[in-house]
Amino acid sequence: MPPLPPRAEAASVAPPEVRAWWLLLVGAAIVRALIMPYGGFPTDIGTFKAWASAMAQHGPAGFYRGGFVDYLPGYLYVLWGIGELHAALRLNDQALLFAIKLPAAVCDIATAVLIRWVAERFTSRRMALWLGALYLFHPALIFTGAYWGQVDSVGAFLALSALALFLRGHPLAWSAAALAFLVKPQTAPLILVLAVAMLRRDLWPAPRPEGFRPRPDRVIGAALLGGATVVLLLAPFGLGPTRLVTLMRTAIHVYPYGSVVAFNLWGAIQGFWQSDAARLAGLPVFLWGILAAVLAVVVILAVVWRRPQERTTVVAASAVLLAIFLLSTRMHERYLIPALPFLALLPAVDRRLWVIYGGLSGLLLLNLVYAYTRPYVQTFLLPALLERSVFSDPAIRVFSAVAVATLPWLVAVMMRPREIA
Repeated sequence: MPPLPPRAEAASVAPPEVRAWWLLLVGAAIVRALIMPYGGFPTDIGTFKAWASAMAQHGPAGFYRGGFVDYLPGYLYVLWGIGELHAALRLNDQALLFAIKLPAAVCDIATAVLIRWVAERFTSRRMALWLGALYLFHPALIFTGAYWGQVDSVGAFLALSALALFLRGHPLAWSAAALAFLVKPQTAPLILVLAVAMLRRDLWPAPRPEGFRPRPDRVIGAALLGGATVVLLLAPFGLGPTRLVTLMRTAIHVYPYGSVVAFNLWGAIQGFWQSDAARLAGLPVFLWGILAAVLAVVVILAVVWRRPQERTTVVAASAVLLAIFLLSTRMHERYLIPALPFLALLPAVDRRLWVIYGGLSGLLLLNLVYAYTRPYVQTFLLPALLERSVFSDPAIRVFSAVAVATLPWLVAVMMRPREIA
């Protein structure tokens, strides 16, 4: 075979950054695969196993009549597949544990790919690759998904998919957003950000381009597509809107505490496992949490309305998800994870936000380790020295206060954007 011409030979060799990226993807997959057959939070893993078996045996129609369930139907479809696989292959304990952890691991890697792709809209390819790589090996994600066995990464992937599709103007963004909501309801505020950005883009752009024609059909189509996605996914379970609201209320009332081991506003004020029915300045804590979260979301949406550019939309998406975690009551430590892909994009939009991404990443890891090692969860215990210092009550209140302080900083940067190359 004759040698290739110089240009053809060069084209047949992948650029160094492409080879590096594939090595990173394979490395991240190997790290997770080595961890996944071990560990696992006993209560969570046992629950997922039971739900997977129930879905495989009885299907979705009577699932919610069979006992207590605090998940919406979105992730139950994944567990259904795992249950069917287990029924067919009779997986041993380690293989079943691996299968239960696999969706989160796959979504972590897929999310990193999306982060790199979206980041390239705002920054250099090298910077985008770094952001994707950091997410691939984010210790909080490896710990939560590959070791703990939680599934928040699935909701995070779907939420970021909604943003990525929205930035491309693809109508499936609304299906992805609806699916993210049915997997992790904490992602719901993202829909508001995308909706406001869409209204400005398709109905009331600022400034108004010459010859602009409003596109109400796009707005109506988005609403119909998102609604249809929810209806189609609920139908096999025999659920309608009323029953969906009932399920959400049930899930919300499982943990009526200010902070369920989350480094947020109520972790700073009350500490952990304190009733959110307690009164503060005459009002119940849960009402203060609702008011604070609603006010923050309104402010963020107002900024999107005023500055409907793509950069603002990305920052606002991270801000609303962060606001819900930091200001609402009844938050678990893991509920920051759906915001993590959006936080990972912040340095691509404005390098002043590296500190927020890095700081919240560190606090999240500390929060996860703290939650996983409490005596009542029966996993493993930390050395007494760490309990008396890093995880003492004064320390966790300081961590919580620092986390809360990132939100006004993020909103302030969103109001005064600085474009970068």
